[in-house]
Amino acid sequence: MTRQQIGYYAGVTARTLNNWCKPYRKELEALGLHPGMIILPPNIVQWICDKFCIDIEP
Repeated sequence: MTRQQIGYYAGVTARTLNNWCKPYRKELEALGLHPGMIILPPNIVQWICDKFCIDIEP
């Protein structure tokens, strides 16, 4: 899943989602997030959805 797709479910842009994640950058890097990643691994998608209460289930 991409940041843009997660942002869609949250009702925000990918840029806004990135701004939300900035304070948690170190924690996300520890989970395996690298700068420039297009497709996010499932563990990072789950972390973002749990942290910001985003429901991605249809």
